[in-house]
Amino acid sequence: MLMQNSEPVVFVVDEDEALLEAVRQVADMMNLRCETFHSGLEFLERFDRDRPGCVVTELRVPGANGLQLLRQLAEEGTRIPIIFVSAYGTLAIAVRAMREGAFHFLEKPVHEQEIWDAIQTAVTIDQQRVAADRWEEEVREKIGQLSLKEEQVLRMIAQGKSNPMIAKELDISIRTVELRRGTLMEKLHIDRPEDLIRFAVLACNGHAGHNGHTVHNHHENLRSPVMPSTAKPR
Repeated sequence: MLMQNSEPVVFVVDEDEALLEAVRQVADMMNLRCETFHSGLEFLERFDRDRPGCVVTELRVPGANGLQLLRQLAEEGTRIPIIFVSAYGTLAIAVRAMREGAFHFLEKPVHEQEIWDAIQTAVTIDQQRVAADRWEEEVREKIGQLSLKEEQVLRMIAQGKSNPMIAKELDISIRTVELRRGTLMEKLHIDRPEDLIRFAVLACNGHAGHNGHTVHNHHENLRSPVMPSTAKPR
């Protein structure tokens, strides 16, 4: 199961106390939790990979530098956005970091507005990712409760086929189709026929069902969590 605590966290990695405090203050103004680390190794050991949010890290930190952190998290499949800050950044380094998957690159000294905007965008994107992942897992669990015949009907509903069309294609009676739709609504905890259609369209777009048949996922209409605060510093 996916984690239940979706409160975003700003993870900051740097031995520079000035940056740690600056990011901590911005996070506090944004009503975001902030956790600080003085080295890359400390971060990798203590970082909660199940929490959404973003990472703000100096490019040059003891133990494991910023690019090493980026690569390590990528190898683990952790997709949290990483914002690099550096007093020694060059265009070549910035380009390299972005190519390897960095979310943003800021030069020190970092202005409050810059870090605010970067964090707000990164956290919002990660919350959307977490919401989408959670929805995918919920869909997988629900689809796993269906029989092959019920899943066939669900896919056909997603294709916009009517009960007579489904009955003809599956060589069953319209009454049987109606019963299977009713079972689908019961198992999926759906009350209205229009909601069953919406679920079918959203779910049937690229995901493999429990029995090996295609049950897809599409979440462009998902309502993702909103940032705790959108007001910007004056």
